[in-house]
Amino acid sequence: MINRTDGFTVFDPDPDTARWAQAAVVEARKVATDPAMHGPENLRHGKTWFVGVDLLPNDAAGLIGGVALRGPWHEHVPDLPLHQAQVSIIYPGYPQQDPDESDANHRYRRQRSAAHVDGLLPVGPARRRFAREFHAYILSIPLNNVAGSPTTVWRGSHRIMQAALRKAIGSHDPAQVDITEVYKDARREVFATCEEIPLILGTGQSALLHPFVLHGTQEWRNCADPQGEGRMIAFFRPQYTGGAAQWLSTP
Repeated sequence: MINRTDGFTVFDPDPDTARWAQAAVVEARKVATDPAMHGPENLRHGKTWFVGVDLLPNDAAGLIGGVALRGPWHEHVPDLPLHQAQVSIIYPGYPQQDPDESDANHRYRRQRSAAHVDGLLPVGPARRRFAREFHAYILSIPLNNVAGSPTTVWRGSHRIMQAALRKAIGSHDPAQVDITEVYKDARREVFATCEEIPLILGTGQSALLHPFVLHGTQEWRNCADPQGEGRMIAFFRPQYTGGAAQWLSTP
């Protein structure tokens, strides 16, 4: 289960998970090397991040290349259909500054790992934040053994973020509640009070994150990339069928 104190659980190497990762990385490499996928929607931050949202060709049960998605997280998550996983690939030098990225946003990416809660999306020209996606959990499965730019989490941050957003949204329609300032204030509290933990995982391992945990991606720091393919992780973020109310009540 997700550790309710920490907001995340890291699982030991598991043979079923390793078999799935071995099948998934074959498809991930095809996606990453396809020139049609190399537009600005995928290659960002000076081409040091391949975003890869919904690009792994798994089915709704996670099956890929004839290999079922199995692992120690199964008994701890709700049974929900899975989207095609994100294939997130970080390359040496991450993050570089894109021409349209402000200095402040770039500093935040470098110094705070672009820490965020998933599903709180910037809307309109003013990029005000609204809750638009209601994830049940985040499942992280490494596809290779490159340790550069690990996912990083703030221990216990889920309690602060969830309490703040639950209070702000309440019983209102999330589409009508601007949470921008509440979100910023809660992040500041997290940075002041919670420990940052890098999740350095190898193939066969997995990590299960609470949907409200503050997390991001550390900059690349003197790590070997012997195959030249970057750090590759598959992420699943299935959404609740009960929408915002179920999301806000995540245990």
